[in-house]
Amino acid sequence: MSAAELYTLLDAEFKKLRPAACRACRVPIPYWRPSPDDVSANWHIGTPIECPHGCHLVIAELLARMWTRFDMSPERQN
Repeated sequence: MSAAELYTLLDAEFKKLRPAACRACRVPIPYWRPSPDDVSANWHIGTPIECPHGCHLVIAELLARMWTRFDMSPERQN
C-alpha cells in the first residue's frame, strides 16, 4: 500500500482509540525503510509527541498491531 493509504488507515484507527480528552494528537506520517528482518514491516513512523492523555501509548499499541499486517510500497523517485 502507498504511504497515503497507510496513513489514512493508521489515522482512522487512532481516532477510534485515542482518549476522548485529547483532540490535538495525530499519528506521525509513515515512511518506507528496508525491513530489518522477515517479520518486521518495511515502514516506520516518527516519534509521537508525549501526550499527558496517553496518546503516545495508544499509537505505540496501534503500531504493534499494524506493523505485522501491512507493508508499504516505496515511493518512486521522479
